[in-house]
Amino acid sequence: MDSKVLFLEAYGDFFNKNFGAEFDEILNLYDQSKYFGYPQEPSGSIFTSEGKSIYVLIRLLKPKRILEVGNFLGRSSNFILKAVEDNGFGEVVLLDIEERLEYDKLHNKNFTRVLNDSLRYLDNPLSFDLFIVDGCHEYAHTKKELNLISKNNTIDFWIWSHDYFMIKPPQCEVQRSWNEFYAENKQHIPVFQPMKEKTSDCGIAIAKYVKA
Repeated sequence: MDSKVLFLEAYGDFFNKNFGAEFDEILNLYDQSKYFGYPQEPSGSIFTSEGKSIYVLIRLLKPKRILEVGNFLGRSSNFILKAVEDNGFGEVVLLDIEERLEYDKLHNKNFTRVLNDSLRYLDNPLSFDLFIVDGCHEYAHTKKELNLISKNNTIDFWIWSHDYFMIKPPQCEVQRSWNEFYAENKQHIPVFQPMKEKTSDCGIAIAKYVKA
């Protein structure tokens, strides 16, 4: 089946409902995103459809500040950097616990690089419109990240989270963390949507968190 059809099946209704984007606009943005993920890129990278969902989200949301937690080689970062460049504005912070970025393959160098444990970095006052979270997937770590973000971010925000459907205890329990976090914070989360495209076994979840 055509990759665009699969993308619309997985994500089209979400972007239409939450951002008012018509399917033609979504597909146009899909085409503007030129990067690829797994299997074209190394194992550990996001799937292409998931990367394109990040690109479309950023183009529609138009966030001023973005934090990506967990960058690995930088394949997901490329979708972020190109989307921000195409928007014409936006600040990007790339956070990881160790340096593994392949700088020669990055779309541009328009970001702030931070090497730190995410739990330390997030335990400070924050001000981001969008979080892209794809670091440690263990239950306790992921749940603590979500709690710190919701506690310390000073403005309303969106979160894009990877591997929601990849359940491999104890190393990957994103779904358990998110389900508990959502149940505990429903009054603050008007949007919570897990999604998976047929070519991926990982899946994502996108949520909006309102502070008031």
